[in-house]
Amino acid sequence: MIRIGYVGVNTELPSASRTFRLAGYSVQRMLGTASDNLATLQQILAWNTDHGIFLFRITSNLIPFGSHPVNRGEWKQLLRHEFANIGRFIRNQGMRVSMHPGQYSVLNSPHEATHENTLRELAYHEAVLSLMELGIDHKIVIHGGGAYGNKANATRVLVDRLSALDSPIRLRLVLENDERVFAARDILAICEATGIPGVLDVFHHRVLPSIPGKSIREVIETFAPSWAGSRQKIHYSNQEPGKVLGSHSSRVDIDAFGNFYAEVRDLDLDIMLEVKDKQASVLALRKAFPGLQ
Repeated sequence: MIRIGYVGVNTELPSASRTFRLAGYSVQRMLGTASDNLATLQQILAWNTDHGIFLFRITSNLIPFGSHPVNRGEWKQLLRHEFANIGRFIRNQGMRVSMHPGQYSVLNSPHEATHENTLRELAYHEAVLSLMELGIDHKIVIHGGGAYGNKANATRVLVDRLSALDSPIRLRLVLENDERVFAARDILAICEATGIPGVLDVFHHRVLPSIPGKSIREVIETFAPSWAGSRQKIHYSNQEPGKVLGSHSSRVDIDAFGNFYAEVRDLDLDIMLEVKDKQASVLALRKAFPGLQ
């Protein structure tokens, strides 16, 4: 069975990423905005279940300045009931959610400030999912990072830092290949060294191919053992016509997905669709391919 979901925003509903300028920060304003975001997230999740969508990536911006030093974490205690209610809904509906820190979260950075910021960001994401009382099948996705002029050394640094992570973070973490530095083959090697699962991003793999001689199905199957019995997850998107190589499309290419789906339709996969029209493309694919869940 293949399930398909989308990322962060439902274009028919308000945003769960509302924030304000750092200069205007106060605990009260942070808590009020966070509470509004949590209420909107509940609306999005309810909309998803009403439309049979059970795979979703929660925005990283749920809590304003959630990982910033200005935020002392009062939300963890004062909004715990809202988090628990959302988590209960997710569990009761059989949904699977994930989170994905942004591009500035670079675990193997040689800059200590960036490394420390990344650790705070990972801790924040883990706290959100733990406050929802969700098990470790609800994951945090992160890219490998940069090469910094010496990819072999950057890889060693990444492996060391992954191994040193606090257990609650490490158990939730999955690694994703990118389109510039860490190809699928690189991520697989790191997964084997650390025991962390690997998410194959199909689009990134097409931009930065590796593992020659294998079909996309075979590459996906090569990643499967890293999930150690948990349900495997991948990312899918298309190139935006006329944009720089690697730009995600505004909407899914139905024909291109059909060719891909024909290769993998009998696998057990969760596919996160990374396109700009969000739930609209998910519904379009499910209409075109009724076997999708």
